[in-house]
Parts: sequence; structure tokens; C-alpha cells
Amino acid sequence: MIKKNSVDFIIKILRVDKIEVKGKKNNFFSKFSAIDEADKNSICFCKYKDERAEQLLAKINASIVLCPFGIRLPERDDITYVLVDNPRLCFAKLLSKYYEQTAEFKIHPTVIIGKNCKLGKVSIGPYAVIGDNVKIGDGSIIFPSVVISDNVKIGKNVIIKSNATVGQKGFGFEFDKNHIPISIPHIGGVKVGDDVEIGANSTICRGTLSNTVISDFVKIDDNVFIAHNVHIGPRTLIIACTEISGSAKIGSDCWLGPNCSIMNDITIGNKVLVGLGAVVIKSVPDNVVVAGNPARILRKNE
Repeated sequence: MIKKNSVDFIIKILRVDKIEVKGKKNNFFSKFSAIDEADKNSICFCKYKDERAEQLLAKINASIVLCPFGIRLPERDDITYVLVDNPRLCFAKLLSKYYEQTAEFKIHPTVIIGKNCKLGKVSIGPYAVIGDNVKIGDGSIIFPSVVISDNVKIGKNVIIKSNATVGQKGFGFEFDKNHIPISIPHIGGVKVGDDVEIGANSTICRGTLSNTVISDFVKIDDNVFIAHNVHIGPRTLIIACTEISGSAKIGSDCWLGPNCSIMNDITIGNKVLVGLGAVVIKSVPDNVVVAGNPARILRKNE
């Protein structure tokens, strides 16, 4: 349980331009709950505007509910409704206020650190391995058993979860006259921007000659593979089990769905949504939704 707080406190924290309060005016909340599990001490949110919203709101027991504008509210005098443009976003902001991650910025004694590293005010967990010539910016949190190889540059406020590997050699071979695969040395690195998250068990390979690039605010889920020379644009979200092949370029503000595959050397434009399990084998323009195997454009991404 948290300290009891009122609607006035919610308004102060959210700082949104458009907000409206309806129903009971003086309710308080002391915990966060899912809408179907809320009780008289809870704040929750409803993201729907249709009949699903009416069904949920008619039977909930919450104290305060964040709702979207345009919703039909039931006639109840025991609940405070706070109308906002994006209830889920507002709920996330409130959660972040109360459950902010606080890290003790220290390096565990089991960590192995290479030569010529520049580490800011960071937290590095047990048994992590940091290679040579690595730079990690202030506020970054490296979880246990992460491996960061040579020549990796990591920005500020980056989170890398357990067992992720950043900067290992990519999969690059050429065949000789006897069809024996000859490994191509990878002398590039990985450049990770600010406010990036890299999920557990994910792999980001270093570039062959230049860097693999992960731009600011990119969020990478668990079990994602990003090959050599890939460029990921700002604010793109990459969901679990995505595979991005070598030298692919992903634009900004994209959403790559679970278990999708991106072919090497292609370009995905800005604000593209790649559907669940899609296999993208050719370049995709801006602002579209693609899905299927092979992936095809379904519609414009509104």
C-alpha cells in the first residue's frame, strides 16, 4: 500500500493540458490495480470507449478510474472518474512516480573490466564482463551476467538486462575455391544511444567495418537478435524474439511485433508496424502496417 492521495495530487503529477473530473469528487487511492481487480482503495484505468467500457465500469469497485474522453459513464456516485486523452499513459506516469527504479550506482566486485574503459556513474551487477575501450554513460544499469565486448559505446540512462550480449562478432563468412567458409573479421563496434533498454538474453552484434547503431529511446524486449551493421532509428520498439538480419535499416517510431524476421540489407521506413510473426523480405515505406509470410502492406499506419 502507498500513501493515500487525492485527485488534486493526480492532476499535479500528470500535468496534462486537458483533464476533467466527474463523479464523486473527494475519493482517495492507496494502491494501483487492474480494472477487473480494483477495490475501494484502488486507482485503475479503462482504455475502451465502446460497450466493453460500459460493462467494466458498471461492475468495478475502484475508488478512482482514469478514462478516455468520449466514454459513456455509468451513473454511480461512489467512483471518481478522471477523463484524459490517454488513460494508459497517465496510469504509467503515476506508476513511475510511485515505483521509480532506484539503483545504487556501484560496480560489483565480481565484474571484469577491460582496458581503457570510461564508466560514468553506473550500476553493474555480479559477473558482468566489460571489454576494452568501452564507454558507458551516467545513470546506466547493467544487470548481472551481461557481456559487453570491445569498442562498445553506451549512452546515458541505458538499461541492459541479464545475459544480454552487446558487441560480439557477427555472422559473416566468404567461401574459398574449395567452398570452405572463411570468417570475415568484424572490426566495428556498437553504438547505443541514451535511454535505451535491452532485454534479457538479447544479442546485438558489432559491425563489420563500422558500427551497429541503436538510437535514443529504442526499447528492445527479451530474446531479440540484432545482426551486424543494423541501424535502429529513435523510439522504435522491438518485441520478443524479433530477428533483424545484417545491414537492415529500421526507421524511427516503428513497432516490430513478436517473432518477426527482417531480411538483410532492406530498409523499413518510419512509423511502420510489423505484425506478429511477419517475414519482411523487401523494403517497406513509411507509415504502413505489414504482416504475413512474406509480409505485405495491409494498410496505412494511422
